[in-house]
Amino acid sequence: MKIGIYSITYRGIWYRGPALDVFSLVHLAKEQGWEGLELDTERPHAAPMDLSPDDRRRLRDLAGELGLPLCAVSPNCDLSSPVPTHREAMICYTRECIKLAHDLGAPICKIFAAWRGVTLHDGLATYDETYGNDPFRYWKRDRRNFVVEAVRELARMAEDLGVTLAMQNHGPDIVNRYQDVLSLIGEVGSPAFKACMDINIEPEADSPAHARAMAMETGPLQVHSHCNGEFARMPGGDVQLVAGGYFDQDFWGRQVAYPAYVDALVASGYQGYINWEFCHPALENGAPAGIDYVHNQTRLALEYLRALRAAAEQRVHAASVT
Repeated sequence: MKIGIYSITYRGIWYRGPALDVFSLVHLAKEQGWEGLELDTERPHAAPMDLSPDDRRRLRDLAGELGLPLCAVSPNCDLSSPVPTHREAMICYTRECIKLAHDLGAPICKIFAAWRGVTLHDGLATYDETYGNDPFRYWKRDRRNFVVEAVRELARMAEDLGVTLAMQNHGPDIVNRYQDVLSLIGEVGSPAFKACMDINIEPEADSPAHARAMAMETGPLQVHSHCNGEFARMPGGDVQLVAGGYFDQDFWGRQVAYPAYVDALVASGYQGYINWEFCHPALENGAPAGIDYVHNQTRLALEYLRALRAAAEQRVHAASVT
């Protein structure tokens, strides 16, 4: 299992301060010690419409020179809209992201079924308005069919270009948990369509048993993974997760079963990435924090994930010699 970072962390919407451009971010990710970089495909990062053929060559070459794989590109797509022009625009966008992945040498294009997005106020992002309001709440059944049709179309293109589509278990309206992703994979029926799992989004995210079941049931269909949260260094020196959960404030502050999840991934022989993302408002004493806050969280996250992986590998090794 490899440990990477998702560029949304430094897109400049979660903290007070400027975004990092993608070329600077490649250097930073390498300096911080990450093993791969996943590119968010919104401005100012890797929006396909902004990256010329020369930009793509330069970015691919820079990553190669530094030995930092561009492990995925990630469109924030909603393939479920009942408005045909919206859905077709998202299909076009995702097609361009598949081409971008191919041009950059990234093996994975990580997608959503029904991402609602964020809104920006004074430069800072919030989920409150998008995830607090479902504009198409009466279209549940048809919207799933729209997703299946769109993914089938996109998977044909991905297969032709040697790229794997990996759907993340975020919906929220079509995909609410890992079983929904597995159901879609079965229905789409393409070898180019796999899973990206994030234990943090699951309603039972604090359950070690659920974490193990998710990894075991997904098995080789899982080609990518995400994680997030907030971390702190304890008096003894260890780094611990102190807040986990997405969107719903009732969840924020719960524990997430990352130790069990990483254990299960390592034990299963998972060879893909688990990518850290800081994708929520950075707050310090109740006020928006600056980029240094995110730098600190990023360093702690890498240390935390490395420790979990090392412990899991040690347990696997011990089990193999007994």
